[in-house]
Amino acid sequence: MKHPRVLVVTRRTTRKNKYIDYVGEYHLALLMRLGILPMMVPVAEGASSYLSDYMSNMKGLLLVEGEDIEPEHYEARPENLKYVEKTHPLKDKMEIRLIRHALRLKLPILGICRGSQLLNVVCGGTLYGDVQKEKKTRLKHINFAHYDTYRHPISIAGGSPLETWYQRRTLQVNSYHHQGIRDLARRFMPMAYAQDGLVEAFYDPKAKFVVGLQFHPERMLEDPAGNWRIWKTFGSAVRRQVK
Repeated sequence: MKHPRVLVVTRRTTRKNKYIDYVGEYHLALLMRLGILPMMVPVAEGASSYLSDYMSNMKGLLLVEGEDIEPEHYEARPENLKYVEKTHPLKDKMEIRLIRHALRLKLPILGICRGSQLLNVVCGGTLYGDVQKEKKTRLKHINFAHYDTYRHPISIAGGSPLETWYQRRTLQVNSYHHQGIRDLARRFMPMAYAQDGLVEAFYDPKAKFVVGLQFHPERMLEDPAGNWRIWKTFGSAVRRQVK
């Protein structure tokens, strides 16, 4: 039996003055561990014309990190324009098209960090241009001095899938973002909040698996069992798409 395909759009960076596209190996390794074939969709110019081929047999969608989301894609406020940093319009447009396709077909979607923000935007939600500045919060949502070791607490909603996965009501999570969810789309239910009220996780209660996480379970080593349950549930939902 062929392995089910999960699409993930790459991120662009430069090396020796040339563009390269990449996806973090943590994501790829976890998908393969689940028996899933990762399909990396490049953000190279012209890639949009190939999206229909990529979508032809996709069974799930993984949305991961990247640049700021263009404010034109949601009901933006002046703050969104004031605080926006580097963006990648092509990546936005390709992922928006893939999200809409996956939602139409009721395919499993897992959005992590920027991916959760874009998923929220496509479904009608809005964002903070900069969580730190707009909320005037003392809680750091990114800490460059302790980038990989920094953690902050979140409160997990009782009865939510997140509580099932981690089997607890509080959790220390990593944090690497400056944009964040302002208004959660109506179709979603929050699963966790930071101490300053920022939504840290959400899901669609009517979907088989549509989940957004502001934190990175693939990089959080404190609770490997809980992290793995998230990926395992995603993988099971993907495999159920195979007929």
